[in-house]
Amino acid sequence: MRRDKDSEYTIVEPKYSASYTLTPYGYGMQERPKYKLTSFVEIRDILAAVGVLTIAFYWVIYRSGGAGALHYLSLAAISVVAGFLIHEMSHKVVARRYGCWAEFRADYRMLGLALVTAFFGFLFAAPGAVMIAGNVNREQNGRISLAGPGSNLAVALACLPLTMISGIPATVSDIAGGLYFFSVFLAAFNMIPVLPFDGSKIWHWSKPIYIATLLAAGLLFALALAGL
Repeated sequence: MRRDKDSEYTIVEPKYSASYTLTPYGYGMQERPKYKLTSFVEIRDILAAVGVLTIAFYWVIYRSGGAGALHYLSLAAISVVAGFLIHEMSHKVVARRYGCWAEFRADYRMLGLALVTAFFGFLFAAPGAVMIAGNVNREQNGRISLAGPGSNLAVALACLPLTMISGIPATVSDIAGGLYFFSVFLAAFNMIPVLPFDGSKIWHWSKPIYIATLLAAGLLFALALAGL
């Protein structure tokens, strides 16, 4: 890890190099670098984060009786796989479009904290982050950060009608409700304007976009808490 003298952002160096030039103002004359799509370490960390978050979210939403534990565990797994992966991979896709190396890395201490808080009925979800190598300017960094909560809000809006329409199968409604709740939770949680959360970098880039995104996340999260 190093601090680039021409940029205000910290650069996380990948374990392999490419011959290219990036500055805070765009690409140099050389060819855009091509990094491999993923690695064993990223896959391992994603599986660990998905597993822990599924258990944690299950503890938060599970209610004894009724549909039973397997039903709630299935809802938690679907919600986490869709909501968490969409959030993190959106960061990765946008970063790679700017020519950066980008891979998810789990924070195992925070995953442990997620389990502890979930045991007491609430979820503190900071399972890790997509690490990025490359030189990005303020706008690019803001767009990379916005991709995560923005994708969660898009998923939530797609699920919202399915939670309100009568006559659809209960399983579909339950899945849509679980995914809606988890997605808006991730979006709202990540809009905290303090590092390392996405909100701090969005605020640093564009305050109007930050405020609009925060209001959207807050409104959808309030609907979730109100039980739609």
